[in-house]
Amino acid sequence: MAPKNKTKSLFNPDKMLLSKESSFSVQEAYKTLRTNVTFSLPGNEAKCIGVTSAYRGDGKSSVAINLAISFAQINKKVIIIDCDMRIPTVASKIGIDSKPGLSDYLAGTNNMDETLIRKIPEYGIDVLPSGTVPPDPTILLESSQMQHIIEILKKYYDYIILDFPPVAVVSDAAIMSKSVDGFLIIVRHNTSEYTKVEETLRQLEFADAKIIGFVYNAKELENIYKGSKRYYYRNYYKTRRKDKKNKKEEERQSKS
Repeated sequence: MAPKNKTKSLFNPDKMLLSKESSFSVQEAYKTLRTNVTFSLPGNEAKCIGVTSAYRGDGKSSVAINLAISFAQINKKVIIIDCDMRIPTVASKIGIDSKPGLSDYLAGTNNMDETLIRKIPEYGIDVLPSGTVPPDPTILLESSQMQHIIEILKKYYDYIILDFPPVAVVSDAAIMSKSVDGFLIIVRHNTSEYTKVEETLRQLEFADAKIIGFVYNAKELENIYKGSKRYYYRNYYKTRRKDKKNKKEEERQSKS
């Protein structure tokens, strides 16, 4: 089951992939994210982490890849699976072929072996790309085969990171909530709308998904380290708790 081949990257078009050459501030940012994820999902068993956003262009795939690389840097066995079978980007960012991949296994045309899972030695991670674009990815993701492959991979990896399509576009992330230990929602500076992020959170909560937290992406680093990232994170939850409290109070008054 464990992949044996070593697939060499063809190219690396994304300069933002985490490496030893990355700036100190970028490396520290992902160390912090890695630590927060670790403490949010305690225990020694394998963890399945979902990464999503409200809309495309928020940087979820790059964050998912870099989080996987960050865990690999502390000698964790990590695989990233591109579950965005409509518009996949993981393979192109790393520089490998996207086919065959996840969809080909779920459709029954390929076995789960070294031809599907690629080892990326320069980053220390394994990748299961999206595969051939299927007519209906949602059906494949909610299949018993998808749940089965996650359970199998948990025997071989410490962390399984799933790159999902945006929640405001399709429901793929929500339907996988039972198989995911926790979700990260990517929020892009000057792009993501509060109402859309709120709707994304609402849909995941409706599916009983565990939300690990948010990653505030594409903010200038000097501003991040002045506290703006942390400020947004804290106040979002304070606002949400206040909103829920007010809603309960309104419901109580309407019944009285």
